[in-house]
Amino acid sequence: MTHESTTHRYSGDVTLAGGEAPPVALHGTADSFVRPNAVEGNLDVKNAEYVFTGVAPDGAAGGWAPETEVRGDIEDGYVDPGGVAGDLRISGAEGVFVARDGVEGDLRVSGAENVFDLDRDEGPEADPAEYDLRLDGWEQSGRVEDPTVGASISGARGEVRIEKAHHDLEIYVVGHHNEVVVEGREATVTVHLVGYENEVSVGPYLSAEVGSEAGFDNRVEEAPYPAADLVETTRSEAFSNAGVGRRKVTFQRPVDGEEGCGNCGEPADAVIERLQLEAFFLFGRPLKTYDRSANPTQECEHCSPNAVNAAFTAEECRNVLG
Repeated sequence: MTHESTTHRYSGDVTLAGGEAPPVALHGTADSFVRPNAVEGNLDVKNAEYVFTGVAPDGAAGGWAPETEVRGDIEDGYVDPGGVAGDLRISGAEGVFVARDGVEGDLRVSGAENVFDLDRDEGPEADPAEYDLRLDGWEQSGRVEDPTVGASISGARGEVRIEKAHHDLEIYVVGHHNEVVVEGREATVTVHLVGYENEVSVGPYLSAEVGSEAGFDNRVEEAPYPAADLVETTRSEAFSNAGVGRRKVTFQRPVDGEEGCGNCGEPADAVIERLQLEAFFLFGRPLKTYDRSANPTQECEHCSPNAVNAAFTAEECRNVLG
């Protein structure tokens, strides 16, 4: 007896949110995104161009008959948490992106041109539900301040902005051409990537590291430490404060083109030199010079006493202290 399945036809994007009787077959999407806790059974991927997965594949896709088929002029497909209460097959997609813990059963892949995957013990540590910000879809954007766990984004061409980060964070990106910007102080940002051409950038008072990656052409960048933050007194400030008469002034200025610090020897983003000048000053101008630094000392963000304590800004300290 021939099994007859129910066929649902859609155009545009389609989301599987638990309303289709399993097993479900999803055909011909451009991209398909499987979110955490989306498939309660097995996930079979057949004849995809690219598969990016935070779940290690386990065997070849099966040939079972679906109860529900989803077809049509479909662009992207999204599988929400609890979206399929059984097995799911995705066939003929250009790209399939599977988040860690997206599949309760096995992920089985056949006929894919390229597969980028991770081991079971790789990937983010946080529960997906705990993230301070979660974005899904095409060209979505979001912003969060002072997060405590992190953010996740699943889809394409999304934008996430995180501000006032003071805690170590996880960033989980599943998809392609997404952009995440993190600003804050004295925290480490651990980035997990599933997909391609995603970009995560962090501010100069944060550090970033790649926790895991299944994909290609992703970028994680740290902004360089600004040398101006190490300068306690500029040349013009020192001259303006010299008054009238013979004075010895000290000032600092950035040094360009230095890859390491002449004082501590560390590789550095910001190097300054500390100079002294003894002169007769009149109205902020040295009229006669008696002595000047012949070999100025250097400092960097690692050894300078003026390096910013990234815990709080001066304004934040004033707010805390009243």
